[in-house]
Amino acid sequence: MGGIASTLRTSYLNIRVVLADLATANKDFNALLTRLNNPILPIPNPSTSYWQQHPPFPELVDIKSPALPSSADIVIIGSGISGASIAYTLLTQTQDQSATREPCRVVLFEARNICSGATGRNGGHIKCATYADYASFKSRFGRERARKMLEFERRALPLLVGFAETEGLARAEAREVETVDVITDAGMWEKTKEMVRDLKVDVPDAGEEVEVFERELGCEKFGLDPGQCYGVVRYRAGALWPYRFVTSLYARLLSEFGSRFSIETNTPATGIETREGSGMPFVVSTPRGEIRASHVIHATDASVANLVPGTIAKIFPMRGHMTAQTPGDGLPYLDGSRSWSIMGRRGFDYITQRPGRPGDSEDGLGGELMVGGGVVQSPGQGIDEFGVWRDDQMSGPISAYLDGIMPVIFGRERWGQDSHGTRIKQAWTGCMGFTADLLPYVGKLEPGLTGRGVTYRPGSATGVEQDQVPPGEWISAGFNGEGMVLAWLCGVAVGLMALGLDDKKHDGCVGIPPGTVKDWLPEEFICSKRRVDRSDVTELGLLL
Repeated sequence: MGGIASTLRTSYLNIRVVLADLATANKDFNALLTRLNNPILPIPNPSTSYWQQHPPFPELVDIKSPALPSSADIVIIGSGISGASIAYTLLTQTQDQSATREPCRVVLFEARNICSGATGRNGGHIKCATYADYASFKSRFGRERARKMLEFERRALPLLVGFAETEGLARAEAREVETVDVITDAGMWEKTKEMVRDLKVDVPDAGEEVEVFERELGCEKFGLDPGQCYGVVRYRAGALWPYRFVTSLYARLLSEFGSRFSIETNTPATGIETREGSGMPFVVSTPRGEIRASHVIHATDASVANLVPGTIAKIFPMRGHMTAQTPGDGLPYLDGSRSWSIMGRRGFDYITQRPGRPGDSEDGLGGELMVGGGVVQSPGQGIDEFGVWRDDQMSGPISAYLDGIMPVIFGRERWGQDSHGTRIKQAWTGCMGFTADLLPYVGKLEPGLTGRGVTYRPGSATGVEQDQVPPGEWISAGFNGEGMVLAWLCGVAVGLMALGLDDKKHDGCVGIPPGTVKDWLPEEFICSKRRVDRSDVTELGLLL
């Protein structure tokens, strides 16, 4: 077995060497490497997404304390869904502590307005393409590990929808939907059917939720143009208004835990250093001053490399394009009950529809199609969108593609006329965090990645579970465009780890699964230095 493994490893390394040689000769790839090795902080004036319009809690948009707190038990950097999940876990899982121990003080930093990163800019999907994800996991990790990874993803839909219902987050529009994958390439259609068959054999409970329709029946059933479709796959997914989900939760947390929780928007974390002499060894620098902390949690997705040097060129942005479009007058009224993915040989596009009809509400919103994707339409066929930290600009070819895709996919007769002669209500971009091995980074960061060591003296720390959890830095980031499926539970895991509760068997409650963290968090997500060092951006061509 050792000889076989050695041969396979040698072949694998040879492939990587060839890819690296080819990449070196490619100016696009060289330009990519330059971008990846020069991370920048979030720019101050990003494009405005549809989701950020008419904020339900305007007082939260640029909320900050009159003066920056001087210390906190735990500092969270990033106010998207991962940061919200971490804050929720830290605050709710320590509220019943004994009177002998002070509840932890949590401060959350956001470089710009609240939820202005990827969560406030995405497509609003809660979608796990079980057949495709399982096939990818199985080819890389084997059947058993793939099953656990798939089960982790499948938890997201009932958990987020149930959480929104239980917590009364009605503005979030979190709901289950019927989703259809429209396959536009003949070879991809055959591969898709094979993946579905494999899923039905290996994971029957997931497979039974997936239905396959050949071209004629699928196009008739779902109102598609047969000239653009080879087949359709249907299953259950979810959709939501991500910005309102997160800001509604922050409003609730501030109301309930305001004495020990604050949000500091427009306060970028520009540096971290360690200073010995107390149980709060971390000093986080901002333009408003410094704050000391026992723990720092990185939840900035695409921007992690700015503060964690060991992740440079290992976690990086991919700029995504989004539009909000008014449906043609021939499109059936579905009241937000369906979503779509348009899947070709390379790349895919994604569409959700908000509940309501266009113009029904007082704010003029309702029924919009949220259309995103088109990355392979860029001049560099997508490679030029990786490593782009600017979400204030758009690619002309991608924009033009998204402007015209809807009548083509549905057929111009079915689509009908554009309402009032206009289709595009808004267009924007967002930077999604990708990792070189296409798996999230979750857990405690080793000093070899941060460049910051801490000498821990038991009994010197303050805050929750200080005898069990030495001061440290943590991460929940790198969701590879699947943040609504992955980020919440990754954040819960990190929150429980930072509290020293990850090995405790949890009874389960709204937002948090039962069992220990190891019971449901795939080990492949753990962010070890060895894993980060071994990953390389040249592998993306093989994995994507």
